[in-house]
Amino acid sequence: MKKEKSVEDVHAYVKQVAEKRGWTLNPNTDGTLDMLVDGLRVYFNRIGYFNCPCRDSFEDMKIDRDICCPCDYAQPDIDEFGRCYCALFFGPKYDFSKPVEMISERRIEPDW
Repeated sequence: MKKEKSVEDVHAYVKQVAEKRGWTLNPNTDGTLDMLVDGLRVYFNRIGYFNCPCRDSFEDMKIDRDICCPCDYAQPDIDEFGRCYCALFFGPKYDFSKPVEMISERRIEPDW
């Protein structure tokens, strides 16, 4: 029987990822961090892995591997825009006085 993840479990996970990668977590001034952590929790408890909470899952690890959090696109997005697509992770020098704006999706959906 698989153990479901709690909000605390997921928060610990994203904090560990940020620390390991030298990133900063969303400061949660508007509840975004809470929403993203809950999205990760819901995906994990439903499909068994941390799928990017801002992208639709195919619920197949082989197809979703590139969007397992932290996704393959997080570092390129942080390098170019200062943050990942979801705004969960930020680069260490991100200027939080600026508004967080949408960035383009890098992922090309599989062509079925």
